[in-house]
Amino acid sequence: MKKRGEYYITQFFYLNLQTLIFIGKMKQLKFLMVALTLLMGISFTSCLNSDNDYAPTVGGFVKVGGGMFGTTFTMLDGATTISPTAASLTQAESNMGFKYSNTNIAYVIGTYDETLNPDPINNKEYKSVSLTYAVSLDDKVLITERGASNDSVNKAPIIDIDNSEKVSYNKELFKPWFFYDKTTLVLPINYYLYKAGVHKFTLVYYPSENNSTNKTLKLYLRHYNADDKATSSTSLQNSDIPSIFYYAYDLRDVFTRYAMAVGSSEYPSSIVVEYVVNPNGLDLEKAETKTVVVERKSIVETTTD
Repeated sequence: MKKRGEYYITQFFYLNLQTLIFIGKMKQLKFLMVALTLLMGISFTSCLNSDNDYAPTVGGFVKVGGGMFGTTFTMLDGATTISPTAASLTQAESNMGFKYSNTNIAYVIGTYDETLNPDPINNKEYKSVSLTYAVSLDDKVLITERGASNDSVNKAPIIDIDNSEKVSYNKELFKPWFFYDKTTLVLPINYYLYKAGVHKFTLVYYPSENNSTNKTLKLYLRHYNADDKATSSTSLQNSDIPSIFYYAYDLRDVFTRYAMAVGSSEYPSSIVVEYVVNPNGLDLEKAETKTVVVERKSIVETTTD
């Protein structure tokens, strides 16, 4: 079974190449518009099919769910749904290792038939979508105590999880944000990477740190990089590839344990994430500790504030 990132780097670059070829045929669109459209989860309409070479495309971040009619993906707005074909789901599982049945958050791209979807934007529904790219963004949440046998420790620093100052567009997506469910935290993790598939990012919660007087919910990001010795000169630009840049964490169990610890029936209004950074390399001794406060608001609320 392929590890996260091993297949998707090649596949994502291939999709970007196809996009560039398409742009060569459509002078009125810029590559940035295409990239941002897919990133935010907005579809291309009939213009993509202007010369009958390309089908309309839809994609972006989605929450995976099931229903009486099969698997559905709900997009960032919490309302628009994508219904993938059974055949493309099977192919995504066999060719890409996409285990949709136990995935919470994913990044997907697919094509659809306009005759079946005459007005998908207003109808907020894309039917019979054929997946061309699908990857789970889920990573591990660990609830334990400091020093326990299963406690997670840092093996390597990261560059940062707040990369919003480095971009001039969609800044909200380049710093920690919550999905529309307000229980799934997404971290855009910038780190030195040469070997795809060996990096793991665990989010750790220590319940004993919270009580009736300490109501700040703090989570700790731990980075395991195996034997990847990437440097600034050899590292990939992982922010271009969702499968190795965005990591999603289901915090429902954490919030439940937090509420019990502080004696509250409500989830926290914000959380703190602590992480270790070294923008110059992998040396932990030269790294520093940083924290970021994340309001428990959906990405849509954050964008419209």
